Amino acid sequence: MTRGPLAPSAPPIPPAPPARPVAAVSGPRPAGSRRIRVTVAVGLTALATVLSLGAGLTARQWWDGDAYPVADPAVTADRLDARAQEVYAALALPDAELDDAPTSSPRRRAESDCPYTGLSHLADQFSDTPPNMPGVVTVSSRWTLKNVPGSAGQSALRRAATELRRQGWDVTENATADQRTTLRTVPPGGGATLYARALPGGRLAVSAAAECARYPENTPTGADGNPELPPQRLPDGLRR
Repeated sequence: MTRGPLAPSAPPIPPAPPARPVAAVSGPRPAGSRRIRVTVAVGLTALATVLSLGAGLTARQWWDGDAYPVADPAVTADRLDARAQEVYAALALPDAELDDAPTSSPRRRAESDCPYTGLSHLADQFSDTPPNMPGVVTVSSRWTLKNVPGSAGQSALRRAATELRRQGWDVTENATADQRTTLRTVPPGGGATLYARALPGGRLAVSAAAECARYPENTPTGADGNPELPPQRLPDGLRR
């Protein structure tokens, strides 16, 4: 067999030239990104400082306890009388009279009955006679009505609960136990608790107690060491 002429071969492909290394970009970085990093760093440092201080204050507060608010006992007593007037109006007992019978405790008083607070005084709470914080008192006021039959007293308490709720009071208790029906209320804004109790013998007692508060240093005090209070102001229209 006769072979034809061979096809001419393809010319060889020349090798590619070696790649040149890319020069690194040099020069200052953008100022904007540096400012952002500095701002973030400062913000994180400030946040850490605030959290550290907050943790320290919280721990100190747990140890020392909450500080009692400062209030003038005479002003507190007058405010309690005004609140008791509102309760008397809500009871709507025009035929009731003031019960002047001797009682085991005064009708108005300021007494040191406010314990220490905080974990540093935790052991005191287990004592039979836990110590009271000096310069801190609670003010209370009370009076009793007579000639209020049992059924009239029950109706008066239900009527008062409805009316005081309408006025924005918080009625926290309205129950009967041991032949006594108690209405427990907190006025708008808090600061005190008022009770109205229907008692055996046709009587109905109204009492008010303020939260513990530290009295100013220049407050006049009596022989018992507690602040002196102004005369009690009974509800307007209360028969005697």
